[in-house]
Amino acid sequence: AYVHTVTLGGLCSSPLAGGPLLSALCRLAGAQAAALVFLFLTALLYLASSIVCIRMWRHEAARR
Repeated sequence: AYVHTVTLGGLCSSPLAGGPLLSALCRLAGAQAAALVFLFLTALLYLASSIVCIRMWRHEAARR
């Protein structure tokens, strides 16, 4: 079974997560971890670039 979430919505930390099948599904794949890091870094880059754009826009507006 393919699960689209990282931790099954908190099911991995519940007391019912003792079975070997569920513990196998709770493992984080390498590609999944890389995708999470990539998305996090992309969001930080987007935030930083938007802050730079706003600051440059304010600087140009004050200059005019």
